[in-house]
Amino acid sequence: MRRTLISFPMPAHIPDAVVCICVHGLPLYWKKTWLLARLTHWNARLPAARFLPYDLLPTDSRLVLHLDASQNDSFQKELPYILPILASTQMQEKHTGDKGDLSPVVPAQPAVSILMSIHNMKDTLGWSIRSVLAQTNENWELLIGDDGSGDESLEEACAYQDSRIRVLSQARNRGKAMMMNRLLFEARGRYILELDGDDWLAPNAVALLTEALDLNPDGGIATGWYGCWERTRQFGPLWRRDVVSGRLHSESSAPLPNPSNDRSHPIVPRMYRKSSLIAIGGWWNREDRLGRIFEDMDVTSRLLKHSSLAHVTAVLYHRVIDGTSISQRNRNLFKSWNQQSDKI
Repeated sequence: MRRTLISFPMPAHIPDAVVCICVHGLPLYWKKTWLLARLTHWNARLPAARFLPYDLLPTDSRLVLHLDASQNDSFQKELPYILPILASTQMQEKHTGDKGDLSPVVPAQPAVSILMSIHNMKDTLGWSIRSVLAQTNENWELLIGDDGSGDESLEEACAYQDSRIRVLSQARNRGKAMMMNRLLFEARGRYILELDGDDWLAPNAVALLTEALDLNPDGGIATGWYGCWERTRQFGPLWRRDVVSGRLHSESSAPLPNPSNDRSHPIVPRMYRKSSLIAIGGWWNREDRLGRIFEDMDVTSRLLKHSSLAHVTAVLYHRVIDGTSISQRNRNLFKSWNQQSDKI
């Protein structure tokens, strides 16, 4: 498909203070000296390069000139999920200067421990961490476990000078379940929130999921809606739809006559009550093929046999579907896993 560049007429007068001009909501023209200076200090991570202009957009509206009030159609469905994270982390960067120390004070007892097991995720991990730094509820700790990565994932995880982030590593890849149990042992929060290294959180995820479990003392898991994104080779993740995860899981778990109903829809997001998670023994601690694919569905199905599921009616998580991932390539094994899990 051939693409053509479209030029827009410049306004007759541009105020001296303006450093960026947006056309149809898209940051398009920049004052060269300001942009070069901004790029010199810019080291943030993004879900895709196409969002770079919005990350460089000044937070001070007086520095921006809008030629048209309408939004760019190609991004209008994606930007509401991206811009709040950009704005929050830009503000933090502004207040902390060049040191990058976003949280000099470690919470004595964090309410939430966010656990992230990573393996060869250097290209996506930075944006996942940035979404954690953007949380409106700052009473969290982030535990990152590098599961024998062969790329620079461990270096990326250690690049953040935030005292709430702790990084563990092991030389041999043993699977997500093994690493998650190790992180669970290290966690200090009363709640456990899972985050994959290629997904990200909405800024209010920690706040709303924590509130949901606080208000539901019998609840072992809190969930909400998630944005479903598809990973593409050229454009990065593309938004497809919003999914009401808890409802789909409940419907697929019901004894319906439809033979295609295999209970294979995962609960996303997942915040656990730590005590409930420990009571069932944590994740399925096995390193075989099945143990590396359905560990999340296993732990939630076992936990829901003893406790209820709390729901939040908001998009709190963004899940990126990668057709080349081990879970997507082995979905046909779900029936075998399901038969084994029913015997446990």
